[in-house]
Amino acid sequence: MDYFGREDLRMLLQERAGPAISIYVPTERSSSEAETNRLRYRAALDRARQLLPSANGVDGAGDSLAEALEPLTHEEEFWRYQSDGLAVFASPDVQRLYRLPGSVPDLVVVASSFHTRPMLEYLQAPDRYWVLGLSQKNVRLWSGTAAGVSPIDLQGVPRNLMEALGYDFERDEKIVLRRKTRNASHGGHGRGGTMPVFHGHGVGSDDSEPELRRFFKKVDEGLQEMLEGEIGPLVLAAVNEYHPLYRGVSGLDNLAEKGIEASVVDWSPDRVHEAAWPIAKAQVLKKIDRALELWENSYGRGKGELDLANLARLAVAGRIRLLLTERDRRLWGTMDRSTGAIEIVQEGGEDPSGKAAELLDELAEVVILHGGNALVLSPERMPTNTGVAGILR
Repeated sequence: MDYFGREDLRMLLQERAGPAISIYVPTERSSSEAETNRLRYRAALDRARQLLPSANGVDGAGDSLAEALEPLTHEEEFWRYQSDGLAVFASPDVQRLYRLPGSVPDLVVVASSFHTRPMLEYLQAPDRYWVLGLSQKNVRLWSGTAAGVSPIDLQGVPRNLMEALGYDFERDEKIVLRRKTRNASHGGHGRGGTMPVFHGHGVGSDDSEPELRRFFKKVDEGLQEMLEGEIGPLVLAAVNEYHPLYRGVSGLDNLAEKGIEASVVDWSPDRVHEAAWPIAKAQVLKKIDRALELWENSYGRGKGELDLANLARLAVAGRIRLLLTERDRRLWGTMDRSTGAIEIVQEGGEDPSGKAAELLDELAEVVILHGGNALVLSPERMPTNTGVAGILR
């Protein structure tokens, strides 16, 4: 599947020249539903074509955009491998698609900029987590929520030991094994009377551990760059001998305390989620508890803010470290992203004018764009009655 992080959000939020198409399609994971997924996308693309004439400010740009998105409807293999939702973005200078392990609305928007609210909600989901499947022959990464996981394409992370170190480690291990056997026979145990000693997956021998540590370090460094800014827990899944070696070289702040002591690289997503979610859920709850504890400590020291107008001004100045917002709370109005000035039009319901913005979403976008983090909490866990709380840098 396709990784979506804060850098991707920043890219989508940049100003665009010409019309911007945003398509969100709920999809089914089962390959037997490939045709259903394809038809949903085709229907969404047809809706985009209908919306383009009224939104298109550049002659011919809208037609060419729709044509560029058409070939995807014929990619049979693509539609067999879906997650829970598909997001497609197209403008004259950008085309991106993301398969997401989480529900998305059935929605098409054509405007002067991309509609990113569902992507923002995905980034803020408190139950986001990761699973790292680690073996010598295969490195895999899954992204998930409480609903399930989907495999993620690796970016800048070696896919196996040979790619990381540049040689065939298994072949090298056999050479080491033969050398040790030959040396043992010369040590006086009698011709033909020696038996090679196997160390599980090569771990335990002085010859193999340095190579494994180098391999794991390269994997970890790639993940640190790929998942920069992510605060959801990462669950390590590997044979038990690998766990202390990987943890010994890892610099990941979000590595879960517990892991799966089994090789999962060939497991189905459902099986991976079944094994990983109990571990991730415990970490998610701890993460929320730590955020609330940090809020109380920060507020008591004058480093917390709960007033929306003040938070907006602090956000555009890049002074918010962590923003907490209440799930399903809606505040409609306008926000000046240069000054932070806000005007509230209505609380709750839907946009009364068709032109207002949802201010909590706007605020979260600004915080993330300035390098902060944002979490959406249930009403019962929210520490304020304003629907928002900010921990300052």
